[in-house]
Amino acid sequence: MEVAQYESDASDGEIIQEQRAVKEKKRRREKKKTKFGIKEKTFNNAGEVEASIKNEWTKHYTNHTQHVIGQSIVLWTSSYQWAKSNKNIVCISSDSTKIYYIPADDLQSFSQADLNRYKKQKFTTFNQFKKSFDIWCLEMENDSHWKTSKCNCPAFMKNFICKHVVGMSIRLKYCKPPAAAKTIPIGEKRKRGRPSKARPALLVK
Repeated sequence: MEVAQYESDASDGEIIQEQRAVKEKKRRREKKKTKFGIKEKTFNNAGEVEASIKNEWTKHYTNHTQHVIGQSIVLWTSSYQWAKSNKNIVCISSDSTKIYYIPADDLQSFSQADLNRYKKQKFTTFNQFKKSFDIWCLEMENDSHWKTSKCNCPAFMKNFICKHVVGMSIRLKYCKPPAAAKTIPIGEKRKRGRPSKARPALLVK
């Protein structure tokens, strides 16, 4: 028995219009998800305005950070490998926060003169200015709220989270990396795609 070719009840023009409408709805839905703003409110003074903005932004920032951390095994892997590295990190503690000065890229350490120059942000030559990018500054609270930490590296500026924040939290035992993050040898990068599941053990009778 021969099966007849499928013919749609709608014309080609109607199908195209329907597809465009679906794409437009999807685009609006995605735009609505990513849009962040503060609802209209009435304030009595500038202090209330500042407090409201800070509160709303903190909620958005924390939720975004938690989503990125929960979804990215690549971030966990790079953070775990960074935590296992032998970088010499300088810590300056205050009442509520700790500031960590971290060697950037492949550097393992930096001199005290470079650190002092970095803090003052005063450079007499262009090479001294370039050296200021050899140090990243990580600010972390003195408790387990590590997800609100801030770093001045490019990755953090883009995603509000980076391997320095997660890696330092692993070092301080504020968080524990998933087992999948430890499967890649130190120094290697995780390949793209979903990690393979562990194979069942071979039982010998």
